[in-house]
Amino acid sequence: MASINISGTDWFFKNQSGNKYPGTLVFIHGSGGSHRLWEAQMDLGFDCLALDLPGHGQSGGKPAASISDYAAGVSEFLVKMGLNRPVYLVGHSMGAAISLTCALGRPDLLDGIILIGAGPRMKVMPSFLDALRSGNSDPGFFKLAFSPDAPAKMVDEMVQTIAMVPAAVLYADFSACNDFDLSQDLEGISLPALLIVGVDDKLTPQKLALYISEHIARARLEVIPGAGHFAMIEKPLEVNRLITDFCA
Repeated sequence: MASINISGTDWFFKNQSGNKYPGTLVFIHGSGGSHRLWEAQMDLGFDCLALDLPGHGQSGGKPAASISDYAAGVSEFLVKMGLNRPVYLVGHSMGAAISLTCALGRPDLLDGIILIGAGPRMKVMPSFLDALRSGNSDPGFFKLAFSPDAPAKMVDEMVQTIAMVPAAVLYADFSACNDFDLSQDLEGISLPALLIVGVDDKLTPQKLALYISEHIARARLEVIPGAGHFAMIEKPLEVNRLITDFCA
C-alpha cells in the first residue's frame, strides 16, 4: 500500500476562513502530476485539500505499483485526517481511477466523487510504455492532452513541468493505469458521481465517461466545450461551477 504521510510535508492544504459551504474537497492528481494542477480549484468555498501522491511533487516515498494501492493509501489518509463531512474526492485521470476505486471499496468515507478525464479502464500505448520502461520520456506527448483551443503558453508550461518528472515515475503511473479496469464493477458504486470531460479529450475521450455514467446509478455527465484532458486547467471557471453546483 502507498502510505500518505500526514506530517504536513507532503501534501498541500488550503483552509479558508469563513467557508461558504460545509464539507471538504480532496483533489487527486493524475500521472506524473502534483497538487499544483489544482491551484484554480482552491477557492471554491469548501475546505480544499490537494494531495501529492507518494513519489510526486513534494511527497516522499515511491509511486505505488497499482491503482488499488494508491486507493488504499488515500482511504487510510481520509481515516486519519477525520475531515469535515461531506467529503468528496475530485480526481483527474489516474486520480479519477483512484477515486473510483475508493468509491467502490470505502464508500463509508465519502459522500460523492467528481471525475475529470476518467475511464472505466485506461489502456496506454505499448510503445509509450516501452519507452518509459527504457528511461526515455517524451514530454511532448502531453501536447496531445490539450484542446486545440488551449493557449500555447499553457501547453508549453505543462510540457516543461512533465519534463522534470523522472521517467521511472511516469512509467509506474502509466503502468498502473494500463492495468486498471473497473468496467465490470461500476454498478457496485452507489455514491453520487459527477463526470466532467473535455470535448477535445483524446486521452480519455467522451465515450469512456459516457460508459461510466451509464453504469453508476447516481452519475451525471457534463461535457466542456473547448477543453481537452486537462479541463480543470483549460476551463477552470466552467469546471469550478460544475463542482460547486454538485457539492453545495
